[in-house]
Amino acid sequence: MKVLLAYSSKTKNTKKVAIAIYEQIKELVEVDFIDIRKTKHKLQNYDLYILGCWVDKATANKNMMKFIETQEIKNKNVALFMTCGVPENHYHATDSINNYIQYMKNLNNNVLSSFICQGKIDPKILIVFKILTWKDPNFIHKIDNTMLEWVESSKSHPNEEDFKNAKNWINNTLQSFNKI
Repeated sequence: MKVLLAYSSKTKNTKKVAIAIYEQIKELVEVDFIDIRKTKHKLQNYDLYILGCWVDKATANKNMMKFIETQEIKNKNVALFMTCGVPENHYHATDSINNYIQYMKNLNNNVLSSFICQGKIDPKILIVFKILTWKDPNFIHKIDNTMLEWVESSKSHPNEEDFKNAKNWINNTLQSFNKI
């Protein structure tokens, strides 16, 4: 089975999860492991596309969406993973992975499974949120105690448990895919 494991990472959160997944599957399948920023040519077809990205505006970041479009990842078998600044059980994480899944389904892809885990929050985002709150007192992402707690809790992610969960997720996905 030929697999593409491609990721988009801004602050290395998604890259770390992608490496954990790669280490788990490299002996099990024939896998091409790529950072999408370093891919300038059209790739071959694969049996399975494992696509990882960071959350931006409650969906896949624009670099991943452009990669999917450029590589014409349509009517394919896909497994999706994301990193997000909030815990995976937070509504923003749930909405984000569901939006990514829907985006891929709209391209007629067969979404086999998905995974999301917390990653460190980019410190620059807090500056942006402060400015936006200053401009609009009703801005949805106000810097408050809850936001500061998320920032603090995100500093330890992704962690070993996140990597273990990602490895278990990809094992289960590959086992299910081989049975289809």
